[in-house]
Amino acid sequence: MRTRSRFLALFTAVGATGCTAGSGPADSDTDADTDLTCAFERPVRGAAGALQAGVATARIPAPVGIGTAGFGPSGGSGSKTPFSQIYPGTKRVHGHPEVKAVYLSRGEGHEVVFVRIDAVGVFSQLRNEIVERASARVGTPLDHALLFGASHTHSGPGRVVNTGTTDTSFFDLIADKFDPEFYDRFVEAVVDVIVAAHADLAPAELGTAEAYCADGHSDRRCEDGTDSANGTLPLVAVRRGGQVDAVVFSYAVHGTLLGLSDLHLSQDVSGAIEEAIEDRFDHPVEALFFNSWGADMSPGSPVDPPNDPAAADLGGDYRRMREIGWTVANAVDDVSDAWTWTDSPELALETHRIRIDRDVIGYDEETFEAYPFGAVYCGVGAESDCPATERAEDLDDKCIPFNEAFPAPMQTSTTFGRVGPFTVVTFPGEPGTLLAEALIGRIREAHPEVEDVMFLGYTQDYIGYSILEDDWWLGGYEASGALWGPKQGQYLSDRIVTLFGAYATGACPDVVVDPLVPFPYTIDAPYAPATPVDPGTSVEGPADTVAHDGVITWTFRGVDPWLGAPTVTLRDGSDAPVVRPNGVPVDSHDYNVDVELTVTPDWPEAASARTFAWRVRMPVRQPVGGVALAAGTYTLSAEIPGQAAPLVSSAFTVEAAPADLTP
Repeated sequence: MRTRSRFLALFTAVGATGCTAGSGPADSDTDADTDLTCAFERPVRGAAGALQAGVATARIPAPVGIGTAGFGPSGGSGSKTPFSQIYPGTKRVHGHPEVKAVYLSRGEGHEVVFVRIDAVGVFSQLRNEIVERASARVGTPLDHALLFGASHTHSGPGRVVNTGTTDTSFFDLIADKFDPEFYDRFVEAVVDVIVAAHADLAPAELGTAEAYCADGHSDRRCEDGTDSANGTLPLVAVRRGGQVDAVVFSYAVHGTLLGLSDLHLSQDVSGAIEEAIEDRFDHPVEALFFNSWGADMSPGSPVDPPNDPAAADLGGDYRRMREIGWTVANAVDDVSDAWTWTDSPELALETHRIRIDRDVIGYDEETFEAYPFGAVYCGVGAESDCPATERAEDLDDKCIPFNEAFPAPMQTSTTFGRVGPFTVVTFPGEPGTLLAEALIGRIREAHPEVEDVMFLGYTQDYIGYSILEDDWWLGGYEASGALWGPKQGQYLSDRIVTLFGAYATGACPDVVVDPLVPFPYTIDAPYAPATPVDPGTSVEGPADTVAHDGVITWTFRGVDPWLGAPTVTLRDGSDAPVVRPNGVPVDSHDYNVDVELTVTPDWPEAASARTFAWRVRMPVRQPVGGVALAAGTYTLSAEIPGQAAPLVSSAFTVEAAPADLTP
């Protein structure tokens, strides 16, 4: 393993121009012919200037207790809350869901805005709402520039898809019922982060490299009989004033170690990877994870990660998250000598819409015939043919249909272009590895100038799983989640190849589709937070003395989670925050800490006031990476929403570790 100082060295060592309005990719500063009859509005590109970049992040304002998204039709077990309807409410936090943005600009039309959220997916209507609000606030049209992706954690907040019907739809089953008040807060939080990143613009350099990590994921799809793991790991970094401020990367992993019964709000595997990369620096850095072809890539089981034998185990697959994060961070470290930097990178993107339905896909009369509005879960419950690779001829007769009141999405989006040396290609929803590899190969074959590709799945829209047509007929979970059946993946790939050709040549697209209007909603009855009992009082702990292999535990009373989770910070004997390797204070929203909320009386019981007991747990030593505390005296301080001053715990002593375990 290379040391942290070696990893930092690449960032402290030591473009292309734009194109004009109406042209294709930014490969020239000369005027290009424009088809004035084309209904597609390309971005207006002025002269490209020096690079500026801005970075911002914030926690998603999801209350503990909200329903999550992505676990399917099972309702799970646990209490409902004011913030959940179909699913049980969450109770715990481990790696609080966030929204992060990196804003790159070389002037009008030469802009790229990376935004990633901790959610199961993004939706066209959500993206269009964010584009409208953010464009108005920054004074720049962002539809072409915004790369809006989801980490695909299943422990992120749901309730953000407005089906427009009181009936229970498929999207209700994966994301819980729409909550207009939370949705409005959620959208505004994303927009605020984009605006903050824009306000943070400063002269910058862009660094690029490509790593490879085989051990962070593994092929979970046995139906195809192929081990199709692909560990491609493209990296984009922002350096300002000689110091790296952000790293954007794309990696394939269906990172859902936590289950519905865990009742968590968490970034899950993706956040653990981000935190591991951030902790390789000696200063604050934002790492932004974009999923690529994660549909069939389970979290890996890294070989021989450096587990601390004295580390306490809190359960919840926390240890495995850290092992995967450590493994991917090492892969990034391995390319520390291969980065290239420029202050004039090529920045040029185009966003296109794609019509999708049974007719335009081109099914014959017999295939997928019973589903004019789309369908899911084809063959679920049928006997699996795995590991045999036999085609199930009647698989498309065993699906759960969408209905006319709320059909499967009939439009989706894709964006492509250039970010430095990378050709960016986005794919809506969850592409399989073989499909993504085939799509990239087709683009390269048609356009030999395309070399390095940054493929962003789960980006711009969510339309379920997409795999190769022959692969779909083998059945399995990935096939069951294709909303438009066996040809969905092939159709989307064909459209992306065609539209990429229009982008690359500056031609008018063969079909131009207008964007969907954002979800309509009204907030009829704003939520009134419950009256808290004795907020800002300590209930139990910490213990006076904590062993070197023990767990620091503290419970205190706070307020209704709608107002936000408290922020608990670890402090040393001089009252200074204890920091992670990157200098960021250790607090209750990172992976060093576990938080659980107990509400008394529980939500289903009527009450004029409730006790909100927040329990914080922090191991003295983390198993892989993270923080290992030296012997000494510490306290915990809790910032509770609405309370004038932090609540401070009693002091406690961490015992010395044996000499061979001293951090």
